[in-house]
Amino acid sequence: MTATRTDPAAFEAAVRPHYANLVRRLVVVLGDENDAQDVAQETYLRAFRSWDRFDGGDVRAWLYTIGLRLAFNHLRGRRRWLAAIQRIEPRTWTDPSDPDLWAALRTLDPRTRTALLLSAVDGYTQREIGVILGVPEGTVASWLSRGRAALRRELGSRADR
Repeated sequence: MTATRTDPAAFEAAVRPHYANLVRRLVVVLGDENDAQDVAQETYLRAFRSWDRFDGGDVRAWLYTIGLRLAFNHLRGRRRWLAAIQRIEPRTWTDPSDPDLWAALRTLDPRTRTALLLSAVDGYTQREIGVILGVPEGTVASWLSRGRAALRRELGSRADR
């Protein structure tokens, strides 16, 4: 173990620059800013607890891997809870800069939305996205292809209105 792997200041210096972007990604995945903040805090805590085991690679990808897996677990739990009480929670998140794009993104399943975001916004390759999300590269390619096609259809139909 190196000194930097046991130093809380080293953890803070490595992770803090990626925290705000993580929260933004989680908002898109979860559809709720409060849930995203909660999952981001849990991500930060888990990352801190496992900092001594971090392999020294891409900190952002490592943090996103932890955060996105927690977000997907959160979504599964939310769906089970909502089904148990038989009601659907309205989604209230939006971005006023392009409401049609955000509405179209909401039509995608969370994993497809996440893969598109990691590719288009963060510039990760299909292979890297597969590692982050824990799926084969071919699955990522399929999600990206179907997601882009769905966005084109959705945004095209909105333009015709």
